[in-house]
Parts: sequence; C-alpha cells; structure tokens
Amino acid sequence: MRVSTPENTEPVQWHLSRLIIAWTVAAIIGVLVTVFTDAIRFPWLVLAIGVSTLVSFALQLGTAQREGFISRLAFSISGSVVVIAVIDLIGAFI
Repeated sequence: MRVSTPENTEPVQWHLSRLIIAWTVAAIIGVLVTVFTDAIRFPWLVLAIGVSTLVSFALQLGTAQREGFISRLAFSISGSVVVIAVIDLIGAFI
C-alpha cells in the first residue's frame, strides 16, 4: 500500500523556545511547591502539573501552526511532568 504525500509539505517546526519556556515554568512551580510545602505535597504537585499543562497548551496554541500540534503538546507536557518529578525527588532527599 502506498501513501501519497503532498508536494509542498514542509518539515514540522518544534518551536524549541516555547518548549524551554514551558519547562522553565514547570521548574519554577516545582521548586516553589517543594520549598513551601510540608509533608503533604501531592495535591500541590497535581496543581503544579495542571498549571504547567495549561501553560504548555497556551504556548503551543500561540504558534498558530496546525502541523505537529499534538506531538509538540505531548512532548511539552511530558517534559514538564518529568521536570516537576525530578525536582520533587531531589527535594525529598534534601
């Protein structure tokens, strides 16, 4: 089976600067949650992931580029979750 592709297809741009901004916001929120909360951090971490998801969505929606939107958004949110998890693990051992 052969799949045809349009002739004028351009490669998908990842908008790396927007990914870095989303991960930086996630890192800042993760540090704030780790520093300012006590033993019961889970609800605050869920809130941090939710806020970073909304920030990622807004940043990727702001590109106004349809191609690759789901991939960029998934990569951005996954990176934010990993950043917050790593910061929480580091904060648990300190």
